[in-house]
Amino acid sequence: MGWEDFVAETRPAELFHLIQDRFRELGLFDQTLTLTIQGQKYLARCDAQAFTVYRCIDNCHIPPGVPGWPVCLVSADTVIDETSPPQSGDDEFASGLALADWLNLIESRFKK
Repeated sequence: MGWEDFVAETRPAELFHLIQDRFRELGLFDQTLTLTIQGQKYLARCDAQAFTVYRCIDNCHIPPGVPGWPVCLVSADTVIDETSPPQSGDDEFASGLALADWLNLIESRFKK
């Protein structure tokens, strides 16, 4: 299942429910998943409130967040995707992955 079409054309509440259903099918609902992308650690989770992907920081006393900051958030009310503008070499906040990329990656890595 490719997420690109769903993400582009679906309202937040419907998209969130699709994501929740898929996480339940994969046995991943309400679990924290650890992903490492280009040497950066991320935590992803889908539960009753939201689907989130957080970028972790090595030194949790450094702003902007503890232990990291959200790069992706989907709830019944909103979709936030922190991939734009495109990642540049000195943009430490960009993940370089869009929402559909995160969903496809999680599905490929954790599919049973």
